[in-house]
Amino acid sequence: MIQKWVKLSFIYLFFVGALGCLLRWVMFSPVEGINFRYFLHTHSHLAFLGWVFNALFAAMIFAYLPHKAKNYRLLFWLLQLAVLGMMFTFPWQGYAAASIAFSTAHIFLSYWFAGKFLFDTKSKKLSSSPLSLMFMRWALFFMVLSSIGPFALGAIMAKGLAGTDLYQLAIYFYLHFQYDGWFTFAVFGLFFWLLERHKVAFSIKSGHRFLWLMAIACLPAYTLSTLWTHPPVGIYAVGFVAVAMQIMAVAYLFHMIRNRKRQLKQILLPWTTRLLTFAVGAFLVKITLQTASAFPAIADLAYNIRNFTIGYLHIVFLGFISVFLIGWFHQTGLFIIHSKTMRSGIVLFLSGFVLSELYIFLQPLYFMVGFGLIPYSHQVLFAISLLMPAGIGMFLFRAVRITVSGTRRHSLKIVPSFQSHQKKTFEVEKSGSQQEA
Repeated sequence: MIQKWVKLSFIYLFFVGALGCLLRWVMFSPVEGINFRYFLHTHSHLAFLGWVFNALFAAMIFAYLPHKAKNYRLLFWLLQLAVLGMMFTFPWQGYAAASIAFSTAHIFLSYWFAGKFLFDTKSKKLSSSPLSLMFMRWALFFMVLSSIGPFALGAIMAKGLAGTDLYQLAIYFYLHFQYDGWFTFAVFGLFFWLLERHKVAFSIKSGHRFLWLMAIACLPAYTLSTLWTHPPVGIYAVGFVAVAMQIMAVAYLFHMIRNRKRQLKQILLPWTTRLLTFAVGAFLVKITLQTASAFPAIADLAYNIRNFTIGYLHIVFLGFISVFLIGWFHQTGLFIIHSKTMRSGIVLFLSGFVLSELYIFLQPLYFMVGFGLIPYSHQVLFAISLLMPAGIGMFLFRAVRITVSGTRRHSLKIVPSFQSHQKKTFEVEKSGSQQEA
């Protein structure tokens, strides 16, 4: 059952990529009947709620509550009704009665999920995953906190203030606590769950310091998204403190990873290692860009040049969150990269991401040095972007139902068979690498 949820999440990811390409096409060749803003809303809601939310939902149930998965089935499919409702209403009406109703329904269903998950994970049986669970609880807190943004938008629009600074600040509030809160903390929760599951002896003290520094920094880090309004000097100071805390947190994280590098190589599958390494690289770029945005000139530049904002959001969403989830699902056997076609699809997806990011950042830099617009820039970016849904389609098409050794089909006793799954997958990947060589 959980595998079906994961595969559905990947189907949403494919549509996210396809819609992204459509938006790139409309930039240089408008299509009658397609409202760019409406489809942009569809693209973003499907990315957040169709792909990442569902993927994290499945991963969290698999990791902590596999024996209670059936209790979450109704909630999962109600969430899908809300997602599909948004998928079919946003393209035709943008923010209007129907689409707002579906998005509001999803928010209240996410509250249900948060409350139910927190209640169900009070069990003493979960005491073996203390740090990872703390990350998950913070993730859910930030998810609920982020919902203030959409509710504030409704009130702001009702007062006729759409498009004002207040309107933009509400959007950035939602984005910040989704990206830097809910998504990031859930990803690190899943990472530490892997370490706990494999009994990797890392420094608990360093782990807690990493958690608390990240959690405390997340709240004031929202100020980094407000610097374009040129607030009082004190707000800039708060932003600098937040990035300083994040840098300290990253130092603790890398101290833990460096001391356990050999163990990680032993427990992680080859493709998991590659994907998680890529995700860590994207996370470092994210922290670097956030640190740079604490400086007023950079903050103004990021706000005024849309490409920089889009590039940053894609680095976090695709390079960090999405790549990590693909690697995690492969490691746990929920979505195994088991064939040459799937491996080629992953490479295609990553290539499309890297090339598009380079091009997104290159265009404004090219313009700033006085060379003007790159000829056929929109067309080139569209062609590059096609690589991502093509890659997703390749490994999604080749995906097959996975039955982990030692469990019956769709049994949720899959975690105790981790070692069996990994041993077999190590052999498959090694054999595949030899054949490709």
